[in-house]
Amino acid sequence: MTKLPEHIREELKRKDKLGEPAKSAKPAKPAKPACVQATAFMQRNTTCWEPGVTERGSAAACSKRLHPTDFPACKRFVIAPYVGAGVILLGMSREEAADAMQFIPRPFRTFQQPLDSDDFSCCFVSYQPPGVCEAVEFHPNVEVLFYGKNLLGQPYQEVEAFVREHDPDWQATGDGFTSFRYGFGVYAPYAFEDVCQPVESVIVFEKGYYAQAPGSG
Repeated sequence: MTKLPEHIREELKRKDKLGEPAKSAKPAKPAKPACVQATAFMQRNTTCWEPGVTERGSAAACSKRLHPTDFPACKRFVIAPYVGAGVILLGMSREEAADAMQFIPRPFRTFQQPLDSDDFSCCFVSYQPPGVCEAVEFHPNVEVLFYGKNLLGQPYQEVEAFVREHDPDWQATGDGFTSFRYGFGVYAPYAFEDVCQPVESVIVFEKGYYAQAPGSG
């Protein structure tokens, strides 16, 4: 073992007494905040839906759409007749809808309407081949605005009266009504018992979504 020169040994003794760290010691890396660690875990373990893909997608492909909560940040949607509602536009692809909402949806199919759909927690987005948005149905906890008035969660009687002012040709459906002039419908299954019951969902659709829609086909 090589003996250290006297002046180096004295210097080491002096620093040891002063409590100074040795030059060779590397500073410890600060621990990452818990939120950063959680986000990294989600990016490694997130199931991402890509157009035409049903298996697990890569974290890199969907990281820009990663949302740290169970509910999208967007909570206000303005109806644009036969165009869309808010950031969701009719004709969008699956990926475009997810990017617009900044949220990773859960894909599913329904028995009543066997079309590909995505669950965005606040709404269902339905697609027709080759995977383009043809309708979006909103649920409570968000606002769906028509001429500045929120339709969702409001008393059915109030909503019906307001829409009739703009569309006298609205059509009753037994559990709500549909406005083909403006391309949307409301669902209130208990309104036939009590017209003060709230509207439970609002659907915005493209031309021809319903067979009876004027100009469909």
